Amino acid sequence: PLVPLFEIPTGEASSGQSSASFDELVKAGYIGVQRPKTGDTARRPGEHPNKLRMLMYNDGCCGDTELLKLHTYGLVGHELAVHLDFDSLILRPMDDLFDVMLGKQKDDKVVESLSIAKLPQSKPVDFSRPIDAAFTRDYNSVKSPSPKSPVGYQGGFLIVRPSLTVLERYRKILQRGEFSLNPRKGWGNKQGFYGDATFQGIVPYYYEDVAPPGEHNELELDRCIYNQMADNPRKSTHKFPRATPLDPQVMGYSDKNKCRDGRKDCRDTDCQRTHPKDSITTHFTFCNKPWDCSSGLPGTVALDTCLGLLSEWYGVRRELEDWWLLPRNEAGEATNDVSFSQRSFYWNQRTIDRVQQKRQGSLQPDVYK
Repeated sequence: PLVPLFEIPTGEASSGQSSASFDELVKAGYIGVQRPKTGDTARRPGEHPNKLRMLMYNDGCCGDTELLKLHTYGLVGHELAVHLDFDSLILRPMDDLFDVMLGKQKDDKVVESLSIAKLPQSKPVDFSRPIDAAFTRDYNSVKSPSPKSPVGYQGGFLIVRPSLTVLERYRKILQRGEFSLNPRKGWGNKQGFYGDATFQGIVPYYYEDVAPPGEHNELELDRCIYNQMADNPRKSTHKFPRATPLDPQVMGYSDKNKCRDGRKDCRDTDCQRTHPKDSITTHFTFCNKPWDCSSGLPGTVALDTCLGLLSEWYGVRRELEDWWLLPRNEAGEATNDVSFSQRSFYWNQRTIDRVQQKRQGSLQPDVYK
């Protein structure tokens, strides 16, 4: 577990003695916060020792459980590890991205075909080296848009080269409690956005401030293609991010003439108008959850995009239900192997054909006409 629980009293830490309950927590892998005595992250007189943990508890969408995503770095049995939120869907294969991250691309054309973000805070990428992390940023969380405003990594999508060294560095960051609370300025004194206390804040803090310079090679992806949320690149007169209304008077809000990434022109990141066939993964946030029978975003320009993405999810769900409804394995296939007692194999040719159709975007051909 990576969630900081409490501060280790100086006496216990110096004497080497601790309570039985503390010993049990240590054996379970928990870390006690050991904040410095001075500086911005030091605990103020009278401040509750669990203040940072309590702040994390209600931070962002899911509180301190967001930190469980950091265990993606611990999957060292694999060359790459992908974290996707539960409300995500892979629309098309990511093989080209994986090949580039591993330095196994066939030629430069593969690199050129990748949808890479080219925004004020996007860093140059050295494609002659393997890439350690691929991510999208969450510009919807920016409080005061400008080219230099702090912006978090979107917490629903992250691809990394697993490393126990990196995972341990995250543990040390949490142990030291390097989140400025008095006043709240975030990790490294330069944050302040939705979800900054947990995953969306600690990951950019690691790559941009903690990791040794030049050690990592990170890639910011086009958020309309990867982790597509159909979001509006401009601010809204509504207090929360909203899609562009078709009729501002009816909807009661309108777009402001201000881009969330600080640029004057952000039409190249207008994800609410991005055709679903162009996206590779999607994240059902603004379009709402398909299992809640979402109607998309009626009255906005994002409606067609959301309905297309929702239809993709229903297509995959239908594929699964078709598999469930297939007859059991034919007579003659039965053996003592317990796997043969299952319903029809997922690699049944009929299911394979439907999967292939899905990848080609022809499962629901009439959706985008």
